[in-house]
Amino acid sequence: SPRQRQVYEAVLRVFRFASSRLVVGNSIEEYHKSVGETMEQELIKLDLLKADDVKNQDPDAPLYKQYFPHGTSHYLGLDVHDVGYKYRKFEAGMVYTNEPGIYIREEKLGIRLENDILLTATGNEDLMADIPLELADIERLMKR
Repeated sequence: SPRQRQVYEAVLRVFRFASSRLVVGNSIEEYHKSVGETMEQELIKLDLLKADDVKNQDPDAPLYKQYFPHGTSHYLGLDVHDVGYKYRKFEAGMVYTNEPGIYIREEKLGIRLENDILLTATGNEDLMADIPLELADIERLMKR
C-alpha cells in the first residue's frame, strides 16, 4: 500500500544513516543517540510525532520509542545478542547488527530491516549486501 511504502522508505533511510555511523571510533552510545535523532525526524515526516513534542520531550524517555522500542544495534560475537560496554569505541573487526524498525500498532503495520555489519579500518562491510533492500528490487523478485 502507499502507507507501507512510505514507512518502508523511512526505515530504509534510517538504516542507511545508521550504516554510515557504524565506523571505527564511534561508540554504541553515540551511535544510538544519532540514530534516534534521525528516527525522530522520519517519524515527524510520517505524522506520527510532532516536532514541538520532540523538542520538549524528556531526554530519558524519547518519544520515538513509541514506534521504535528496541535498540538499533547490538554486538554480534560468541552470542547472537552479545554484550559490550556502551562507551567502548568501535574497533576494526567488530560486528554489529543494524536493525531499525517502525511499528505502528494503530495501523497494524510494522517494518524492520536487519543486516549484520563488519567494521573495518576503512569503513564497514554489510555482510548481507546481496539481499535486496530497494523497493524496486524487492518488487521485481516478488514477481518471479
